[in-house]
Amino acid sequence: MRLIGFLFLMACAGAASAQDAGPPAPRPMQPERPDLRPEQAAAPQEPPAAAALPAPPPGLSTTPPLGYSPTDPAEPAPQQPLAPPIHQALREDDFTFSACLLDLSLMGADYIVEAPLTDPEHRDCGIDRPIMLRAPLPGVQINGGALMRCETAWHLAHWLRDSVRPALSMLPGQPRLSGIQPGSTYQCRVTVGDKGENLSEHAFGNAFDVSALTFSDGSQFVIEPRDGKGDMAEAVQAAIRGAACLHFTTVLGPGANAAHDDHLHLDIKARDSGWRLCQ
Repeated sequence: MRLIGFLFLMACAGAASAQDAGPPAPRPMQPERPDLRPEQAAAPQEPPAAAALPAPPPGLSTTPPLGYSPTDPAEPAPQQPLAPPIHQALREDDFTFSACLLDLSLMGADYIVEAPLTDPEHRDCGIDRPIMLRAPLPGVQINGGALMRCETAWHLAHWLRDSVRPALSMLPGQPRLSGIQPGSTYQCRVTVGDKGENLSEHAFGNAFDVSALTFSDGSQFVIEPRDGKGDMAEAVQAAIRGAACLHFTTVLGPGANAAHDDHLHLDIKARDSGWRLCQ
């Protein structure tokens, strides 16, 4: 009996001791990745590899064009502004134009001031201040009239007055000049005989072609090859052709080339140092 009582007392003492100690301490939280060490968890992860691009279709070249640089793309070259059209560069100022018209009027020329002339198919062709010249001198008509710049008309009138009339008076019967039969006048076209690389002076109103000179009796002095004939007509043609070089910077006629065998080409093209072409 004493042994049983002793064991009962010991059991009661253990139970009381457990109640005085309170609830058991909680277990520490486990990390989310117990399989990684701390230094491994802090290391940055590499991005996933890029997906491979599909192969180009057969026959399509993947070689970049010559001169292509993805890091330094070539910039487009800046466009240069266009020069003004030639006809604008030849435009006379107010004073020069007025003085030219006055001198023509004093010589008795018959003309009409026309509106500016341009060509829709070629920006350089045209005359900014054209005149329609109907008669460079009194009684000397141009068949159909001719459009040209005033400076061209001025030189034509002075040449006729100072050189052509006196030369023609040397012909038998002293015929009186009454008109001019023109060839080309204003025309937007290239120069004949230079492979078409440059515009003719006809395209700017700077040129006038003389096919024949008409007399009051209806007869004509035709421009044609006369070399070797030894007559007065040959001398007169040579005289008026040579005198034209005193007024025009270009004079072409029979013998210069096949395109000028039937007329005198006269123009006032501006050249360096005042150089003139007389053939």
